[in-house]
Amino acid sequence: MKRRTRTGWVGRGAVVVAWILVAVTVVLIAQPATYYGVTFQHGDRAFADRVVEYVVASCVRDAYDDPEEALGPPDARPCGCSLCGAGPTGAGSASASGQTPGVGTPAAANLDGLKACDGCDTNAVALGFRLSDLDSRGYLIVEFIDNVLVDGPGADLFIYITNDQPCRVEISEDGMNFLYVGQTVGYPGAVDIAPYAGSGGRFRFVRLSDVPGDENHSDCSGPSIDAIGAMGPAEEIIVGEEYGTLELQPAGELSLSLNRAPDSLLIMLDTSSSMGEVIEGQLKIEVAKSVIIDLIDSLPSTMHVGMRSFGGCGHSEVISKIVSEPNHEWFKTQVRAMQPAGATPLAYALSLAAEDFADAPGTKLILLVSDGMETCGGNPVAEARQLIAAGHDLRIDVVGFSLGQDNKTRQQLMDIAEATGGLYFDANNTAELRAALSLAVPFTYTVYDATGNVVYSGRLGDQGPKLPAGTYRVVIDTSPQIVLDQVVISDQQTTRITVERSNGGYDAAVGG
Repeated sequence: MKRRTRTGWVGRGAVVVAWILVAVTVVLIAQPATYYGVTFQHGDRAFADRVVEYVVASCVRDAYDDPEEALGPPDARPCGCSLCGAGPTGAGSASASGQTPGVGTPAAANLDGLKACDGCDTNAVALGFRLSDLDSRGYLIVEFIDNVLVDGPGADLFIYITNDQPCRVEISEDGMNFLYVGQTVGYPGAVDIAPYAGSGGRFRFVRLSDVPGDENHSDCSGPSIDAIGAMGPAEEIIVGEEYGTLELQPAGELSLSLNRAPDSLLIMLDTSSSMGEVIEGQLKIEVAKSVIIDLIDSLPSTMHVGMRSFGGCGHSEVISKIVSEPNHEWFKTQVRAMQPAGATPLAYALSLAAEDFADAPGTKLILLVSDGMETCGGNPVAEARQLIAAGHDLRIDVVGFSLGQDNKTRQQLMDIAEATGGLYFDANNTAELRAALSLAVPFTYTVYDATGNVVYSGRLGDQGPKLPAGTYRVVIDTSPQIVLDQVVISDQQTTRITVERSNGGYDAAVGG
């Protein structure tokens, strides 16, 4: 599966930003423009300006996998079978470039002799398709820079889809927390955000993704996106203001966590009698509980989180169901109450995970911590494989805690992780356990301006924001927190902060 992020494009996106910051002195007033029957009062400023991330699902040819083709106004020619040869579907007006909106490359003129009725156009980007919910979802995230999406009369958002394939639509104010606003199809497909967003929201990010459907063998499978337009107001740009970019990236072992943050997390902790053994002057179970409590406090607020313990054959207890925004104090009280007893029913606990995830959204992660192998006669590797065979979009990351030279146990735990495409970590002491658990979920961070106002919140590894040149305070949610008070953003420069494990904790370094 291909994945591209903001750092992958410096072409059209960079040109758009440069145009906003410099050419605004020339284009002072945006003129209304009509594209296929829809009039945008702010003209071409109404359309998406920058690609944030693009992940393609199945069967998209290289000619249709450039996400920058979704930026700016429509320039493809829609050609679903019902529209072949019909040309523009609405009245067009001259665009800022002098071209006629709605007139693009006919499907029949596309590369490699494509058939006229497949709706493919090299001026659009395809997301790919899934045969079912079991397959990987293709998606595209774009950002509006010189305008913003808000709720207004009628439809607020228009998606120009060239090939009559349905598209799932989500919107976000910060690029992290997305709100589902429905599905659409058409050229354009219209979306009214009012039933979902309410009044007062100002949305700069749109995430489009494919919808599972019948098998699609076209070269631009899944929805083929030509343009994304918002009816919200244009944003005033301060002429001559200087901007730079901030990036926070993991280094070393932390880089393993990049792009692996799940939507739903189930922590599974071994509470068998061996967890009552002493390590570093403390019971293993007390060390594990302390580290898990710290992990709970550091998880992103958008993540659905739950926990299950297992100790004694046929015994596994739900500590907390998987929910959004769990009550952290109650959760931690339940964790503190756990006590070690019995054998190690790894297979039995994993067999119950399907029920735990029944109502959990999105990608799923089991974070399994154990100091021993299966001792109740089950086959935990087979249970892990069964979770995948049943269609659950999950992986299992496993931490072998204080295993010493017990390579037989280590191999079984490694096999559990490998069966689901997960990672295995050895942790022989408190510091290593803390570090291993943190690798499963990237840290969050917050950026403050000189007056103490929050200007951006993000997650380690994501592409960071463009910020006015100046000095900022960056707080990284490691444990303990890392605070960087003098982070300088310079005009047209990228300031990079790298975070890595060091001496049982974390270090951050600021560079250009």
